[in-house]
Amino acid sequence: MRQSVFLAALLALCAPVAAQAGDVAGTVYDARGQAAAGVELVLGNARTVSGADGSYRFADVAAGEHTVSAGSQRVGVSVAETGETRRNIILLSRTARIAVTGEALPATQNDAVLADAMRMADALLAEAAALPARRWNDIGG
Repeated sequence: MRQSVFLAALLALCAPVAAQAGDVAGTVYDARGQAAAGVELVLGNARTVSGADGSYRFADVAAGEHTVSAGSQRVGVSVAETGETRRNIILLSRTARIAVTGEALPATQNDAVLADAMRMADALLAEAAALPARRWNDIGG
């Protein structure tokens, strides 16, 4: 009897824990930087449409790496186990994509290059936000 209770407790501890879920939210902008309403977004099997102010939200997304698609744009998002992950999306024309990436690649490769460029830009903005604020007099000498 004691062995079966011990074995049951051990198995309960070893059972896989389900990944927590967070939310993915953000704003969709057009190439001019204006909020884009009525844009269909897809994350896995979930679909939503951006609101009048360009905002969108996916609730209860499993933690991990995902892709949000808005038309031909695809952006990567890393979802935390809890809370909200913000990911704004800028809809670029093919011409703008070429200007951003510097290459005229097939659409499937172009999306990957653009996603990498957007990830690098996000990382740079995060680093800049973490820097201490400085007054111009401190910088100029």
